[in-house]
Amino acid sequence: MKSSFLKLALALPIFTAGACANTPADASGDASGDDRIAARTLRCTLGHAINLDPAKDQTMDDIRYEGSYPFTLFLPATTRRVGPPPGATDVAEPVDPATRVIDDPAGLRRGVPDGFARVVDLWPDRVEMTQVIQAPLVHFIVINQIDTNQGTANLFMTTATDIAAMNLKTVYQGPCKVESGSGRAKLRS
Repeated sequence: MKSSFLKLALALPIFTAGACANTPADASGDASGDDRIAARTLRCTLGHAINLDPAKDQTMDDIRYEGSYPFTLFLPATTRRVGPPPGATDVAEPVDPATRVIDDPAGLRRGVPDGFARVVDLWPDRVEMTQVIQAPLVHFIVINQIDTNQGTANLFMTTATDIAAMNLKTVYQGPCKVESGSGRAKLRS
């Protein structure tokens, strides 16, 4: 049974929750051992979803995309979370400032402040990231479908005022190539 695209997208993020960042692993940006997650650079090619309709039960196969937008994101090394993700009323933990978009030539995040206010790094299950644009408008990114053997992931990005109110004009999604252990990424000029 195919799952509805919007149900899947809405069920994944906890972006309204008091998300958390894990503790940085070390100054070099690399990690080792079972309790660490190595630094990751995600080089993605996103498409703009053009036919989303919340009134329909659409599957991933029903969605059409236009464009091919390069998008690169850096996730620093961190300590693996051993407990459950934070609850909706939990206070957000500090986000490692190295967590950032390092390349967005198409300006998909135009108008979004730099950095992230909240990050839940549950790699290799998923990663959820948010930044407040202007309350209550939030920009969020969900990284899922992570395949550590193939070095791939899926990135979903949009803006929303709450979990049930995505701006359907700002939905982007696409595959990413994951480079692990790449240390601290440098901003592209």
